[in-house]
Amino acid sequence: MRILIAVAPTMYRETLENILRTKRPNDDVRLADPQILDREASSFRPHLIVCSDNASEVRDVSVPSWVVIRYQDSLSASVSLDGQGTRLIQDIEIEDLLRVVEETQRLVMRES
Repeated sequence: MRILIAVAPTMYRETLENILRTKRPNDDVRLADPQILDREASSFRPHLIVCSDNASEVRDVSVPSWVVIRYQDSLSASVSLDGQGTRLIQDIEIEDLLRVVEETQRLVMRES
């Protein structure tokens, strides 16, 4: 599964990358600056994007799942899975993110 992380500051995205690579070593995890998210998503074609609420808009590629971290709201996150609407996770934790990754993997496997 392909996961693109575009959160700021850099230390946050590097930390998430490290955790995901440790917990999910078979996934392809890449980092992107939030301001060039659209370009990175177009070339990488991720199954899941984890980004900041100030990241650039993605226009040219369909992404099944999103986690948008809202820094102004105590690190709450808007989660969208396969167009099934958006749900809010208050004060998102690593375990919450890992559950979203697992849900996304199930969706990807079902569609392939």
